[in-house]
Amino acid sequence: MGIVIKQSIRSSFLAYIGVALGAVNILFIFPRFLSADQIGLVRVIPSAAFLMATFAQLGLAQGILKFLPSFSPGTRKRKEYLGFTLLTALLGYITLLGITYLFKDQLEQYYNQKSPLFMEYFQVSLIVTLFLLYIQLAEAYSRSLLKSIPPVAIRDVLLRVMTTASVLLYASEIIDFDLFVQLFIVLYGIALLSHVIYFISIKALAVSLRFKEFNKKDVVKILKYGAFTVIGAGGSQIVLQIDSLMLAGLEGLKEAGIYSIAFFIGTIIEIPRRSIGQITTPLISQAFEKGDMKKVAQLYKQTSINQLIIGALLMIGVWANLEAIYQLMPNGEIYSAGLNVVLLIGVGKLIAMMSGVNGEIIVMSKYYKFNVLTIAILAIAMIVGNSLLIPEYGIEGAAFASLVAMVLYNLTKFGFVYWKFGIQPFSSKTIIFIAVIGVVVLLNLLIPELQNVYLDIVVRSAALGITLVSLSYFLKISPEINGILNRLIGRFLKSV
Repeated sequence: MGIVIKQSIRSSFLAYIGVALGAVNILFIFPRFLSADQIGLVRVIPSAAFLMATFAQLGLAQGILKFLPSFSPGTRKRKEYLGFTLLTALLGYITLLGITYLFKDQLEQYYNQKSPLFMEYFQVSLIVTLFLLYIQLAEAYSRSLLKSIPPVAIRDVLLRVMTTASVLLYASEIIDFDLFVQLFIVLYGIALLSHVIYFISIKALAVSLRFKEFNKKDVVKILKYGAFTVIGAGGSQIVLQIDSLMLAGLEGLKEAGIYSIAFFIGTIIEIPRRSIGQITTPLISQAFEKGDMKKVAQLYKQTSINQLIIGALLMIGVWANLEAIYQLMPNGEIYSAGLNVVLLIGVGKLIAMMSGVNGEIIVMSKYYKFNVLTIAILAIAMIVGNSLLIPEYGIEGAAFASLVAMVLYNLTKFGFVYWKFGIQPFSSKTIIFIAVIGVVVLLNLLIPELQNVYLDIVVRSAALGITLVSLSYFLKISPEINGILNRLIGRFLKSV
């Protein structure tokens, strides 16, 4: 377990570096050197590629995580399994190309009126899809080998650094915009090559395409599992990518660019949830194995209140300083049209955090298949919501559709967990803390706006943050957060 913890800590550290790089790119470099419609194109191309790649790999990435450990390292059957996975993924990609060709006219009709530039570079998305497909398989293979750091370093750090470099090359007029877009193929090609080089370096690239031991029974088992998991994986990608793709078709690339920046700001709120989920999931799994539902219920309540406190702190910080953030952003007057989008997405993410680890509880239980159903329902709800609201309300319609879908998604999981296990994450502390949020929001309205935007951010953030944390501490909302604060206070008192 020690190696897993070390890898988790290191990969989390790299992931936060990646978030910082992403923030610099999306909030400062992109708006400074690219127009809104160019930003929309830069965001829509990989969005389309991620969505297509997830369906094209037919659930094989999840299959690697499930089935590879059953094949002993160095055995012929393991090599044949990896070879089968690579070939099947290629067949999936060829099938995707065929489907794309069949629906080419419909795609052009959907995008040509509002976003003809996207269709002009749609071939780039298709090529990037091929690289992404195999990158997804490589990431799953790395995780199955308990090597979680390389995928994070390549995806969250290397790709973002190369993207920054590409934008700066375009800004310096060393390359034109056409070459800048074509460079996406090179960037994702380098990312895939990096995985290959790493596997060669650790002598893990052992593949056989001569199938002697890999039989029909194995093929049926793997494809059957893949067909099930691709529903969940595909639904997840629809949830992540569909907003920008539908906005590009219904409103245009400029709106997709404005929305993508606002959406990124809104999702900052849920970043800590990933780390909490990584730590909590193994504990929930262990509790289920021991039949310890009391422990599961305890973790459910702990994650709910702790995520609510952390999420509220970030949400209030973003909300209170949102106008200042747009003022500091290059060409912020254009992108400030997404202000309400940030708030709607932020509220949705905060509700998700307040819901605790309901998804993890379902996944770690014998009812794990239900989670796939809820993701599929969420994806359908978002597609329907976007179709109805984007034509009428534009980017705010897309954000509201996401908010409604997230609320329904978490209500469904909440209801299912309560129905099957008789547990729920809320307590009197939840109500008390919601009142604390109200006090802090009122305080923000009373703080006068300072002329210096930097000073206003510092003073406002400090006042609101200290108030929220202090009230939470003295009201003993969370024993875990109080414990951390007590240790920090103790260390400070010893040092003075």
